[in-house]
Amino acid sequence: MSGRLVEGAWSAAWRGIGGSAVLFARAVLPFRDPAGREDLRERLVLGTVPLPPGEGPLAWFHGASVGEVAALEPLVRELRARRRDLRVLVTSQTRTGRDRARRLGGIARLAPLDATGPLRRFLAATRPVLHVVVETEIWPRRLALLEAAGVPAALVSARLAPEKEARYRQLRGIYRPALARFRLVAPASDADRERLLGLGLPAGRLGPTGNLKWDAVPLPGPEAAARAGRLLVDLGLDPGRPVAVLASVHPGESLPVLTALADACPARSWAAVVAPRHPERFDRVAGEIAAGGITVHRASAGPAPPGAPVVLLDRMGVLRDLFPAAAGTLLGGTLVPVGGHSPLEAAAAGCPVVTGPHVHHQEDLVATLETAGALVRASSPNAAARALARWIADREARETAARAARETVARHRGVASGLADLLAEWLP
Repeated sequence: MSGRLVEGAWSAAWRGIGGSAVLFARAVLPFRDPAGREDLRERLVLGTVPLPPGEGPLAWFHGASVGEVAALEPLVRELRARRRDLRVLVTSQTRTGRDRARRLGGIARLAPLDATGPLRRFLAATRPVLHVVVETEIWPRRLALLEAAGVPAALVSARLAPEKEARYRQLRGIYRPALARFRLVAPASDADRERLLGLGLPAGRLGPTGNLKWDAVPLPGPEAAARAGRLLVDLGLDPGRPVAVLASVHPGESLPVLTALADACPARSWAAVVAPRHPERFDRVAGEIAAGGITVHRASAGPAPPGAPVVLLDRMGVLRDLFPAAAGTLLGGTLVPVGGHSPLEAAAAGCPVVTGPHVHHQEDLVATLETAGALVRASSPNAAARALARWIADREARETAARAARETVARHRGVASGLADLLAEWLP
């Protein structure tokens, strides 16, 4: 069956009862509480749609969740610098993404469902002149209606993860025409570029390659080191004692690394700060460490006693401030098959990074830092501990990796500025 026929069948099903039933089921099941029902109304675009004040053109930005919305922030800033009258509306698939989008100073809301009725109501209320999507949010119905309305769409920091490529290829008849409706597709990396071309992206729609996350990470100012030192004192740790940070860890990652690190480094010559990825995991991670025979002190209980080997950072919002004082950090979600979290906050702060083998969500960032000598990719918890132990014991090796991390982040910034120059030309 040709791509055109498949697309027609897809659109007909989506408009009909079958598509509506699927959409309704997917939308309703997660939203059983009163707040969730209000979220469902928002996604169905029932009721009014608040708009940013002003008379200028409105740009609609979209990111799947928190990380994607954060990646859009530098691009929004750059576009506003070129068009002071630009009004911004940001949508996300999640509540946390919507909350993050409110920082951008425009209007933030949940994205309309990819069905004709909600989309037409949304477009009629907002009348965007530009639509910008980050990473892998390819919604066929949305793109078709935007094209029909003459609204240009761009996919920036476009990613196609290797583990999802086969599934997308099976649905190439749907995604190839959808990709062709983007006026611009700017891949996050060279590997993403090749995968998108293999999916059927017309070469003429390709834009510059680069990941917006390099621009999204804040560069620490001159006061960062002093702030990190004060944080160590608040935690009860000696600023002169090397500290390893286990950042955004998931259950099952901390204990084997800490055990191997204790075997590799003399006692009391180092300390570790363990920061679980989510607050609901604080108790579980602390219990795992204690069950392994390692004393763990929780930061919420006040400063740790002298010589404490492990502090559990059960406070949110301070991990970033700790990186400038760390001898090295283990990036969580990489020793278990999660796919990793961004290494850029640590790298920008000059903190060497070690990951486990599971980095498929951050492959381009990890590979770039690894090539520069700022990151070590370990095959096991023991190997990760050996990398941390080297940075703890060898100041010169630590400083060399830290310098490479800072320089690599600085060298790859500027993606947002280049994209803003292109997109600004589309604004009326």
